[in-house]
Amino acid sequence: MNKVSCTSSNPFLYKTLDDLVEACVKFYHSRLKNSADRLEVHHRREQLAGWVRKFHEDCGTLSPQVEESIENLRSGLCVFLMTAHQPNLFAYSGVLRKATLNQVLSEKLAERLKQPVVTFFGLADQDFTDDRWVKSAVLPDVERRDGVLELRLDLPEKMMLCRAPKPAEKVLNEWRNEIRTWFERNLRSIEHYCRSVGAKFEKSDVLSRNFESFWTIVEQAYSRAAVYSDLNGFTMSKIVNEAWGYPTLFSRFSECQQIFQEEFSFVLSHFEDYSRCLKETVSSANGTKGGVYEQEYGTIPFWYHCECGSKAKLMAEDEGESFFGLGKCLRCEKEYRIDFGPKEAPEISSMMPRISARSLPMPIVFFDGLAVCCYVGGEGGKEYLRQAKYVAEHMGLTFPPAAIWRPHDVYSGVGQSAALIVFKNLSSTFDFSQYESVKSSLEGEVAKIQEDIKALELQKKKLGDAGAEKMENIERMKALSEQQIEIRRKRGYSLMMRNLKLLENVAEVMRLHPCIVDYAVNFGLKGASEQWISFLRERRDLSSDTKLKTDVDDWLKLAHVDSVDS
Repeated sequence: MNKVSCTSSNPFLYKTLDDLVEACVKFYHSRLKNSADRLEVHHRREQLAGWVRKFHEDCGTLSPQVEESIENLRSGLCVFLMTAHQPNLFAYSGVLRKATLNQVLSEKLAERLKQPVVTFFGLADQDFTDDRWVKSAVLPDVERRDGVLELRLDLPEKMMLCRAPKPAEKVLNEWRNEIRTWFERNLRSIEHYCRSVGAKFEKSDVLSRNFESFWTIVEQAYSRAAVYSDLNGFTMSKIVNEAWGYPTLFSRFSECQQIFQEEFSFVLSHFEDYSRCLKETVSSANGTKGGVYEQEYGTIPFWYHCECGSKAKLMAEDEGESFFGLGKCLRCEKEYRIDFGPKEAPEISSMMPRISARSLPMPIVFFDGLAVCCYVGGEGGKEYLRQAKYVAEHMGLTFPPAAIWRPHDVYSGVGQSAALIVFKNLSSTFDFSQYESVKSSLEGEVAKIQEDIKALELQKKKLGDAGAEKMENIERMKALSEQQIEIRRKRGYSLMMRNLKLLENVAEVMRLHPCIVDYAVNFGLKGASEQWISFLRERRDLSSDTKLKTDVDDWLKLAHVDSVDS
């Protein structure tokens, strides 16, 4: 593996696309100075190209653009950009927009470096089924509990996604019906409001067409998928490669991680250094959320796959000159004692199809093995990346620029618009910046009623303490209870509490990062990509919110203007 002298820096402070491009160009040229690993990287990229081709053949997304990228990868003479994620159910925008940032970045780097640039999306299909977002997706719905409609799937616990069965076809039909009911119901709310203020409302079937186009992709992915992870991974690939037209290469981690025998062996043979560095970075976290668990430094850097479809976490143990991994399957509890042989030269070739990197070693293995020039990560993995960077640098390994682009998309889709209408009805304004004052005012009215009810409750308690069995006290307590009921009725307490809950739901809708279905319905899949790309090319801003446009946005603006004019 290639070793370099690295300096510590924060890999996430790229506020503009230009800053990120400059960092990548600098890293690329510094990497060129070390040519000793060029043949090894070329070989690793050839191996990856085989697994990439297999995925796209399975998925049906082996387009001419993808073919060209595969050939560029196979040649080894390309700049390599990477991102990765679990194949989530109808993945939210933060997952898929990573492919968009890589696409725009690849265009900029191709201009600057005069080299073909390949973008790669690794699907962590060997992750567990227990994570919420691999089996659920949310849409904004102000009338639902907590302001969201959640699509869910029951999966076996503690099983790898690539071993979990895909859902029955009836589940797919249920999701389709839920989504259609959701946007049609919210659309009716918008129509009703527009008509109530005398605004023109010409009902369009564009949202329905958008949804049907998206659902065709889901059905095609379902027909090709053999397991659950492929349903989601194929859907992601079809969005990125077909709907958006990107040449992004996809591969299953459960397959392509087999090519990194040398990289895994290196970490194992330097396990003492790896463990020490990992312990140092974990202890320096100072309460930072995320990252590996506290005892990770004593854990073998990869999972061992069990026959039952789950995985075993292996703890490192020395015995003389030999090195072992001890652990048991998290699902069936089968115990494993894996002999890696001598510490200085561990032997893992026979077990490569049955291992997969743990969260922190994944970037260490991939980045050096493939000479990754940039990695686009997610907000949830930021601490893992910080820790991995520390370990890599202190072991003398390369670590490329890493960027995170996770803004809040601001737009008025059907769910957001229905929520704003609720806010308008409760506050007499569409100005959501007034939310806190509106909520505070309503909370104040509720508090006054509760204080009056509580005062009567204290009187009832005193009467009870004085002798609840006395007839006159019983009658007075009944009278006080009736007063409480009358206060609630006359002052509209139940309605206020409902409105307060609706206000909380409005806030949840407005800050929600919904799943890709929301984008598919409100923009059309291609429209979402076009607006993200336009933002990156024109603003080059990786830190501010992105303001996007929908047809629903026009309806609400028209209704707002008409209602003011009238």
